[in-house]
Amino acid sequence: MLLLRLWNYMRGYVIIVVEGYFLEKFINICIHRQVFLWGIKRQKNCTMTLNVSIRGFKMLRPIAKKTGCRMEIVEKRGLPFILNRYKRRKTFIAGAFAFVILFYIFTSFIWAIEVTGNEKIDTEVLIDKLAQYGVKQGGLKYSIDTGDVVSSLMIDVKELAWVGVSIKGTKVKVSVVERVAPPELIPAAEPCNIIAYRDAVIKSVYAKIGQQEVRAGDTVKRRQVLISGSITSENKEVGAKLVHASGEVFATTWYEGSAEVRDVIEEKVSTGEKMSNYTLVLFSKEIKLFPKAVPYNEYEKEETKKRFSVGEDMVFPIGITVDTYNENKLVKKNIGLEEAQKAAEDEAYNKAAEDIPEEAEIIKRDVEVIEKEDGDMEVNVIIECIEDIGIEQKMGGS
Repeated sequence: MLLLRLWNYMRGYVIIVVEGYFLEKFINICIHRQVFLWGIKRQKNCTMTLNVSIRGFKMLRPIAKKTGCRMEIVEKRGLPFILNRYKRRKTFIAGAFAFVILFYIFTSFIWAIEVTGNEKIDTEVLIDKLAQYGVKQGGLKYSIDTGDVVSSLMIDVKELAWVGVSIKGTKVKVSVVERVAPPELIPAAEPCNIIAYRDAVIKSVYAKIGQQEVRAGDTVKRRQVLISGSITSENKEVGAKLVHASGEVFATTWYEGSAEVRDVIEEKVSTGEKMSNYTLVLFSKEIKLFPKAVPYNEYEKEETKKRFSVGEDMVFPIGITVDTYNENKLVKKNIGLEEAQKAAEDEAYNKAAEDIPEEAEIIKRDVEVIEKEDGDMEVNVIIECIEDIGIEQKMGGS
């Protein structure tokens, strides 16, 4: 059915109204003379509408005359009528043809590169590498072999564990997974000690291999040996045995941070005033459009990049960048002592927590408010943790 409708549209057809007293006779003669009619609808006893091809319509006049019916064209549909309508508009047709050619040419190139999944590796580093393989803005997308790009990127950038490259429209999408570097370990065959990486009070010691040097309750200093890789024998004639020490040494550790209590704070308040500068982007060129100096002392800048595109992946090398400057003013605000101390406590806690390892267990937080000689106040926060403080150190290492 769909193919038949498409075929009729390509050939062209008309919708006509037929009026007369012998409509059945009109239809029968059309069938006998093999004139194809469709969409026949009876409007009144003496009126009906129907669809007929252009060639068939030319055969209807003698039939209408024979049956005493009158015909009138209601609507013309199909490709022939469209072409006939625009055949005198040569400029329009030439422009449409040129547009199609230019559109095809523009969509044959890469105009955007999207890199996702990278956290440690800078995006610009990956884009520079891609440019060496021909994946760059303005590069012909049909010349890009995504398999070769993946192989080259994996070989040249050792920090990558996986790479995926796909071309969608005029955009190259690069997805990466960064390699997680394993901790630097001393070979198992090489003797080493387990030492403390920070000052602490020992809570428990489990020496798997090596000689235990500390006990629960001992206070140890940073770099002090906890489990020795040198095992001495009770027999003095037998020398010390050197091993690769291993084990777990859990200890209580403390992390400290401090912050000043400020009962007067400065806040940025928007005035509602703003201005914008516009930059036209053509390919890799940026053209400032009537740039103006920012008249504000305090402001926040918002950058909005708009690229001409058709959908998400069909991006073109034309766009505009809008830099919006929102004016702010600094307002001093008095806050209560309790609120000021709470803000200082949060600040001090965040400073102390910066150095706490992820695997450490926080068991206690002590807060102390100190009044200094000049009358200012300070909040000290001490965070108490339980963690494994042992790290490997080569025998004789520093």
